[in-house]
Amino acid sequence: MKFKMGDLQNYLNDLLTIDCEIQKNLQHLLIVSSEDALEKKSNEIKRGIREFKEKLNEMKDYTESFNLNESSGFLSKITRSSLQSDTESNSSKEVFINQLQIEKEHLSNIENRFRNAYLSAKIKIEQNERELLFSGNPSQDENEVIKRNLTNQMIVKKSNQLSSKFNEVNRQLKWIENQTSDLLPDLKESSNSIKNVQQDFGLMKSSISEGKRLLVRLGRREFTDKLLIILSLCFFFSVVFYIVWKRIF
Repeated sequence: MKFKMGDLQNYLNDLLTIDCEIQKNLQHLLIVSSEDALEKKSNEIKRGIREFKEKLNEMKDYTESFNLNESSGFLSKITRSSLQSDTESNSSKEVFINQLQIEKEHLSNIENRFRNAYLSAKIKIEQNERELLFSGNPSQDENEVIKRNLTNQMIVKKSNQLSSKFNEVNRQLKWIENQTSDLLPDLKESSNSIKNVQQDFGLMKSSISEGKRLLVRLGRREFTDKLLIILSLCFFFSVVFYIVWKRIF
């Protein structure tokens, strides 16, 4: 597959047609006198910019398809004629890529001009409305209409601000709810652990009390056993002494 200058010319013609339409709408955008006309023209310019981008994407796909075919057919570059045609194709390719880059930069300039023109037209419309409101020349009905429009714009702006604040508060509440829901199992587990520890302490306390009673009881038995042993020894020695006394005397 080779680059054809005719294909490049077709792409450039399409881009030129789209660019002329965008430039015409940009000129009209600077002279609009109402919000509705401003939005209508801006939508037309946005549509033209989208078409311009789509055409640039087609050019990019065209170059990428050439690269794929070029890499798959490199074994055919053997003869002198094929090398010459490849050189011409590479030069055409460079021209195509350079032109694509130029058109991308032109698109970036168009977008910047559109943003600046849109802001300028919007500021101009707002200034005209304020001048009509405070000049005193228009009729009372026109003043009422302008006041209502300004009031509606302020109400819409305030409502948008309140909606964004409510959404932010809602997100924070949801985040707090998620955090608390994550902490509940941990708290429940901690509570169960504390209950188990309390139960273990109760069992240990009862065991200690029972051991204390057993020690007291063993202490009493030890005293009784000592007393019985002493009395037994006294009785034994008394009997022995009596027997020995009778034998001698």
